[in-house]
Amino acid sequence: MKKTTDDLWNEMLQTDNVDEFIKNNPEDVFFNGLEEFFDYQLKTKNLKSGKVFEAAMIERHFGHQIITGMRGATRDKIIQICFGLKLNLSEAQQFIKISGNRELYARDHRDLVIIYAIKDGKSLIETNLELEKRNLSVFE
Repeated sequence: MKKTTDDLWNEMLQTDNVDEFIKNNPEDVFFNGLEEFFDYQLKTKNLKSGKVFEAAMIERHFGHQIITGMRGATRDKIIQICFGLKLNLSEAQQFIKISGNRELYARDHRDLVIIYAIKDGKSLIETNLELEKRNLSVFE
């Protein structure tokens, strides 16, 4: 359950480190766009953007254009970046929402497979195999 603004305020006043506060309240803290969220995830997970885009099966230059807002991105490209960033389900939903796309929906067969893959920490390649097995469209 999400915390009230008063609860967040009180917790913030008792926490000395902003990163710790954000880590403890991922669903309650809002980021100003994809780039801020992306940079935060890189920093806290000690990831390199090149490796993230490689795991997301997205050309690095194109990936940076998506993150900085220079190029629009399909929902699938955003989800691919979620896999590259190794986001948990809550983080992935937040990232998808920030991008302006529809969050993953459990009643959608393809989304359901993706939800389980994210929840289970699968890679994008493993997810594509699961989607392919069920004759659902894969990430390209």
